[in-house]
Amino acid sequence: MKVTLADFIRPAGLLAGALLALAGGTVRAADKLPSDAFPDFESYIKISGQAASITGNEAAFQTRTKQDANGGAGIEDLHFAKDVTKTTTLTLDGRALTGAEDYLGRVNLTKTDVGSVDFGYKRFRTFYDGAGGFFPTNKEFMTLPNEDLHIDRAKFWVEANLALPNAPTFKLRYTNELRDGRKDSTIWGDTDFTGLPFTVAPNPITQVRKIVPSYLQVSERHELLELSSSYKIKKTEIELTLLADRTDNDDIRYVTRFPGEVIPFSIVSLASAAQPAAKALLTPNNWNNQVAIAENDAMKTKTTGFNLATSTELTDKVTLKVNGNYELVHTEIGGGRPLITQTATATGIVPVATDNYQGLSGGTRVKNYVGNIALDLKPIPALFVKLAFRAQDEFIHGVSSYNVVAASGTPAVTLTSTPRTGWAKIHQNVRTPVLEFRYTGIKDLALYFTGSKRSLSGDENNTSSYNPLTATVGTPAVNSVSEDHGNYTLGANWRQSARLTLRGEVFHKDHKDSTVGYGTLPAIVGDYYLLDSQYTGFKLTALAKLTDQLAFTTRFISQKGRMQVTGFLPTYPAYDSLDAKNYMIAETIDWNPNAQVYVQVNGTATYQVISTIYPRAGVTPATPTVNAFDTNGVLHNSDNNYVTGSFLTGFVLNKNTDVQIQLNYYRADNGNAYLAAMTTPYGVAVRDVSYTVGVKHKLTDKLLLNAKLGYFDSQNDTTGGFTNYHGPVAYVAFDRSF
Repeated sequence: MKVTLADFIRPAGLLAGALLALAGGTVRAADKLPSDAFPDFESYIKISGQAASITGNEAAFQTRTKQDANGGAGIEDLHFAKDVTKTTTLTLDGRALTGAEDYLGRVNLTKTDVGSVDFGYKRFRTFYDGAGGFFPTNKEFMTLPNEDLHIDRAKFWVEANLALPNAPTFKLRYTNELRDGRKDSTIWGDTDFTGLPFTVAPNPITQVRKIVPSYLQVSERHELLELSSSYKIKKTEIELTLLADRTDNDDIRYVTRFPGEVIPFSIVSLASAAQPAAKALLTPNNWNNQVAIAENDAMKTKTTGFNLATSTELTDKVTLKVNGNYELVHTEIGGGRPLITQTATATGIVPVATDNYQGLSGGTRVKNYVGNIALDLKPIPALFVKLAFRAQDEFIHGVSSYNVVAASGTPAVTLTSTPRTGWAKIHQNVRTPVLEFRYTGIKDLALYFTGSKRSLSGDENNTSSYNPLTATVGTPAVNSVSEDHGNYTLGANWRQSARLTLRGEVFHKDHKDSTVGYGTLPAIVGDYYLLDSQYTGFKLTALAKLTDQLAFTTRFISQKGRMQVTGFLPTYPAYDSLDAKNYMIAETIDWNPNAQVYVQVNGTATYQVISTIYPRAGVTPATPTVNAFDTNGVLHNSDNNYVTGSFLTGFVLNKNTDVQIQLNYYRADNGNAYLAAMTTPYGVAVRDVSYTVGVKHKLTDKLLLNAKLGYFDSQNDTTGGFTNYHGPVAYVAFDRSF
């Protein structure tokens, strides 16, 4: 299996260029090694195997490292190229690795001045962890019964290209992609097993926390048939693309609320006001009823459309580009949200099956028209300017119907089913002007700018779901919808000398979203919702080559953002709902003392914080029935601060052997157990370390050996240590030339 050390470290913040492939990757200094050390094979097979001996949570190991804890082996890479004739080339590529379930088969046949045929199939597995949350008050940690989850992704394709001389080119391509399996969901269930007392007035803080894991059962297919043709007439290049697209998704989200709990019939039969005090005398398994939810989201889509693009060289300094696109999309929705509630009765506990939208059916019809026009201007060799404009019109009409199955009575075991229906219509248009320029007229200095302003306007008509047996319409809404999205970037690259290059960039993004009702009849209220956000920042990079052997690369990124929300005026005026800050500094040191040795050191430090109302929330004052409480403790900041580091060195042991050594480090300390009394502390607190030693040896001119031995250690306080793991991983591979 081809395993990289990048896979053994939490990907956030790591610099990809700093990582050494566990299975033998390309390192920048490798080009300086003797040319006779390791030959490049044109046709070859690479057979490899890897094994791990992990102590601790194997599902966490698999998710973090992207490899099976049980190991695997097979053909890591197969490449065969042969000239069948003087003008025809056959190429074969393959891969078959167990454990990672990584497979590839590809055939390509190319004939000069005629075209090519390419077809193949590939599949690979992504691992997920079914762990839930950890609650520090009572050390409660919840997982799925089977914590080892995975999604298999597969793709089949076939493509034919016809490229005859002095004739239009044609390409026909069909792809069929699948996604199947189970993955963890971020929508967690509730539990009373938190070690906190049952909430009874005047205590305002609930004992319920969402730490129960859930998962998605995924079954998705995406098919695309595409026919394109291109041809050049004088100075105009024309490309026409016809497409037919189809998706079929049927996903189910499994969530369990209050697992293992049921309210005794002796309490259910009491008056509602008397139940809290009675529950407080019992244990948490009697405070709520277990509810098993299987939310089915099914959707099928069919899309047909075309795209026509032209590019005309009006002069040697002006190029005109025009693009038109049309799509017609039909969707069908289905599914339901069944809930099985364990309910105590006088004769025992019975499962009561309700459903929020049983037998959901309906769909949408979408028409989408898009046009683009652009002028590429080059008035002087040092200046490039692009003026572009994009226009889009979209028409959407959707309907839905379903049944609501509800339970009533004491206990709630009597079921009733009532129909619901609803509809919505949307018409919106988008206009986007774009400006770009690049200027290189100043020696050793390049300036660039990109800017766009996307403006959306439209109307939305909809009704709330209603019972067609008792009403002719729900609550109608007539809304004016508008959006403005600005994106602007200004930057410069300055090559101060052969030893120093400086790069700087500033950027700004602003977004305005507005949905305002304008119905004139009292029964047509509409909505009122405004959401604005602004993000501003800069990036700085310095590349300093102190000597021919020693270089430093320094990067700094700063970004700040704010968001405002406005509700119904004057009750809910504009309010600063978000304040975000993000700073990152990174350093890379490259040292090549000679052609036989290379060293690379990387380090990053990242500070990220998102604030909604903390610390402005303060303390919510007491009322006659509820005690005062620290609102700041509930609505705390979201912090994601971490540091990463890596050390990489490689050297030539002899003319047939290279050695590579690497250390990776990741640390985050954002956990705050103090918050558990008021809310759920989701902050990440983890330390990951990995060590790797590898040897690459030429056995013969046609046979290479790669061997790697690594050790991984993960300490995760976020999960109370329940997902910790450590242990060695070994890898060996043979490259054989044909």
